[in-house]
Amino acid sequence: MDKWTSELVRMSKIEPSKGFIEASKNRLMQRIALQKSESWFKAFLARLGMASVSQTFMFQARVRLMNRITNLPQPIRIPLRGLALFFSYTKKVVASTLVMVLAVTATLFFVEGKAVVVASDESYLEVVAGTASVKHPDLLVWEDINGLMDVQAGDLIKVEDGSEAVVHFFDDSELRLGANSLLLISQLAVSPGFGGQAVVEVSLHEGSAWVQTLNVDDGYAGFTLYTRDAVMKTINGTFDVTTKLNAPTSVMVMSKKLDMATLQPDTRDTLEDFRLTANQRADIRITNNKPVVVTESVSQQDLANEWVQSNLRKDGEHLTVLREKGIERLTQMAGTLPGQMLYPIKQAKERLQLALSSSADSGLQIEIANRRLSEALVLFESGDQQKGREALLAYQTMAKQIADAKGVKQLTNKLIIPHQKVLAAELPNDVSTSLVKEALHQTAEILADSPVELGEVQLVNSIQRLQDVAALVKQGDLKAAKERLASQQLAESDALKAVESITDEALKKAALQKILGLRQEEQTLLASLSEMLKTQVAGDELLVMVKTASKNADENVEMIMAAVLPFAPELQLHEETAVAKASALDIKTAEVVKKINVYKTWEGQRNQIERLLENELKNPKSIAYLMNVRNSLNVRAYDYLNSKILQLEKKADFQKHKAVQIKIERAQSLRAN
Repeated sequence: MDKWTSELVRMSKIEPSKGFIEASKNRLMQRIALQKSESWFKAFLARLGMASVSQTFMFQARVRLMNRITNLPQPIRIPLRGLALFFSYTKKVVASTLVMVLAVTATLFFVEGKAVVVASDESYLEVVAGTASVKHPDLLVWEDINGLMDVQAGDLIKVEDGSEAVVHFFDDSELRLGANSLLLISQLAVSPGFGGQAVVEVSLHEGSAWVQTLNVDDGYAGFTLYTRDAVMKTINGTFDVTTKLNAPTSVMVMSKKLDMATLQPDTRDTLEDFRLTANQRADIRITNNKPVVVTESVSQQDLANEWVQSNLRKDGEHLTVLREKGIERLTQMAGTLPGQMLYPIKQAKERLQLALSSSADSGLQIEIANRRLSEALVLFESGDQQKGREALLAYQTMAKQIADAKGVKQLTNKLIIPHQKVLAAELPNDVSTSLVKEALHQTAEILADSPVELGEVQLVNSIQRLQDVAALVKQGDLKAAKERLASQQLAESDALKAVESITDEALKKAALQKILGLRQEEQTLLASLSEMLKTQVAGDELLVMVKTASKNADENVEMIMAAVLPFAPELQLHEETAVAKASALDIKTAEVVKKINVYKTWEGQRNQIERLLENELKNPKSIAYLMNVRNSLNVRAYDYLNSKILQLEKKADFQKHKAVQIKIERAQSLRAN
């Protein structure tokens, strides 16, 4: 029996798996149970020195063997010795080495993460409510849309009464169309500066359009909207436009800024340029066949409008979705993060790649620097502030090394623009976001090629910081706005001094004009901030800070204007930072029209016209003024006031005829005498 046990021990040279043991047991028991001949069992017993055994013993041995196999423990643990021990140890070492090789290989290929998926070149129309139709440029018929449809340049979109639709552009910007709107997409292209952005141009023939753009300035990207009397351009801004026949075009800027120009209705020539900032609105009226712009702050009544409230809510929902997608893309790009087990291998691979690359190859350095910033954003999002700051510092260090190298071009588009695009959907009151933005501002200054460019970058950074302060004030977070403004110093730019070294007068003039425009934009932002703070409770201290900054900005503008005028005497500083002035008659007209339009019902508008224009409606000399008011009203009010004007004209003609008749009678009387 001892020999039998010894033989069984020798049958296993390694510790088999549970599955192997189970399968072996089943096969052996099946063979014992089904084997009709006992020859194989006799041979087995003979090897054990038991050649002559009785049939009874063999039967009992078979039963005992089957019971023993059935009751074997799981798994079988049998001491290994000698050569078996050596082979078992060798197998484990080889397996462990193989696993390590596979892990390292996988790490080298995958720990650095995947490339961020940029937006595709597809834009589409979504019908939110009701129905809309699209007319493609190569077709003569309109196609009804009830769900989704891809759109392209040349498409004409019509939204029916009681309906609403959204144009989703491939760069994450959105244009929401209200009822009875007609929009032409005249241009839709990918920006050559950065593939994730769009160059969009649309024309709103009639209706309402809410535009939320999420692009950044790469030198090409932008959103342009035309109406019959104005053209509007913005970068990463939100605004609302309403234009109707026989009614003034109204524009409200909700965030950032909007560059506008009035157009001559007949020739479409540009007449005057001006800029609106957040919380400003402009009404464009045609007076004597010329657009006249009246600007004012966005009122609480404007903000309480159902269309405005609905779109502000949708803006927030849209940004929330984009933030979640952005973090997911950043996580894919970042790959393994600092503090994780495989991160040293990732760093080792990067060092190896840098050692093997040529000194003239900056592409790898840019890729690694961008990876560090992606890691910082993901770490900040996960709450690891310390490691996030370390990754942010690593990004800035590498960016400086790249900037110190000569011959590297378009670094801003490679090291700044992609991350500004990622941050376009972030909230301004997020502390981590503000840290990353500030790092980008500092990096942009490091990448400047010349003192003149450095001065311009400093001014652009100052404007972007002020825009964040304005956004915080609009959200009602005055504490955060105060802290941000306290740390924000208006750019002390040496650009003027640097411009003196330019010998070419044309280049000097262009540089001075650009610096002046940036300073005026800064001035406009501060003026808008002052207006916003006047309506805020407990904003007195912040208002004092803004007024002090405004005073400094005014002095800077005057200083730059003095330097610019000798080279460009045609430039004149407009009141209220280049907003078109309106005559006293135009201002009075705008005030009357606004009071009439307060009433939404026809009866209310008619009664308001009677009250406000009581004297003018009786005086034929007021016809010119009444015609100005008439041209800015909607259809029913327009027709009503027009009928009054016709009555005055008849009255004027009658009085004129009567006066002529009196003169004739007097002349005849004199002749008779």
